[in-house]
Amino acid sequence: MTIVSTTLCYPTPASPTQGVFVARRLRAVHEQMPVKVVAPQPRFGVGPVGWPPGGLAPAVDVQENPPVWRPTMWYLPRVAKSLDAWFYCRALLAGIRSAMGNERPALIDAHFEWPDGVGASLAAKALRVPFVLTLRGKLVSRSQVASMRWRMAAAIAGADAVISVSRALADLASELVGRQLNVRVIPNGVDGSVFALRDRAAARAALGLEAGAKYVVSVGHMQELKGFGRLVEVWPGVRQRGGDVRLILIGGGAQEPGYERALRRRIGELGLSDAVLIVGRQPPEQVAQYLNAADLFALWTRSEGWCNALVESLACGCPVVASAVGGNSEIVSQDSLGRLVPFDDRGGWVEAILAALARPWDRDHIARRGSLRDWQQVGAECVDVFREVLNRRGGA
Repeated sequence: MTIVSTTLCYPTPASPTQGVFVARRLRAVHEQMPVKVVAPQPRFGVGPVGWPPGGLAPAVDVQENPPVWRPTMWYLPRVAKSLDAWFYCRALLAGIRSAMGNERPALIDAHFEWPDGVGASLAAKALRVPFVLTLRGKLVSRSQVASMRWRMAAAIAGADAVISVSRALADLASELVGRQLNVRVIPNGVDGSVFALRDRAAARAALGLEAGAKYVVSVGHMQELKGFGRLVEVWPGVRQRGGDVRLILIGGGAQEPGYERALRRRIGELGLSDAVLIVGRQPPEQVAQYLNAADLFALWTRSEGWCNALVESLACGCPVVASAVGGNSEIVSQDSLGRLVPFDDRGGWVEAILAALARPWDRDHIARRGSLRDWQQVGAECVDVFREVLNRRGGA
């Protein structure tokens, strides 16, 4: 009894941190039931590079845990995006044929809604196997696009089970479908072997940070959504009132190639070149080092499903200031962990950051709260859902 899990957002040799939270969950599931991962790789082109859709033999890495098949998914950049789910379906079916031979998977487990979830729902119908969909943060932005919205609603409504990483996303899915859904909320876990409370002075020394300065860290993709630019805009006000407060931005590009260039230019215009440090994408161990070194974590995100960086910050004992959107209130559930600020309250952000920097925090308590869920627990809860589906469909 093998399940096939699928998503575009999955680690590759070139992007080892991409979708690492999906990989950690699937590794935990794989400890309890066999999993094969099909992670389509988008390509644009003709001939041997990208055509026919899903027609190329998938790259295979059976040494990964769980094993991964990476079929080519043909796509058209910036145009005809309503076709992406169909292209995804074709690539997924090619990957399943390579992974399973003549056998069918016990079920298809899809992560993210568009095009992954919709394409996986089409593949599940073609193979006549159960389909489980995990809702993640893309539901917020994709639901604003009419051509995607109704297709996502149909996939969600037709799933044999729906998992959500937050209650906020579960409620949004019910609103999208137009009826109350029975959604299993299974938040992500945290890797306690990486994200854990450690000595702050030692972390600063290892990173070459000054012992006497105050540091605020923000982690996310280099894109407007995550709010690095919004933090930079208020930073002169933070420093005017708070003294030598420095901002460290951690994250790589995410399909907004001009964003980092514009951000660096704005940092220079505001005279913040010595106060704002962009360190780019970092491995998890280095991110944990920065979180342990920091006085505060700040996340001025526009929308959020379940922010892994927020939980990882707490697991390192670092208090947070975050925008009051999506699942953030489910993570920052008490004042002893941090502050939530309305997204559009610019003045409130300055006040919240200054107040958090001035307050004494119990970092041991924060770390305990942030470490409540590990990936083994998440995997076990997902396996329960899969077995319930298979029992209903007679596949267990």
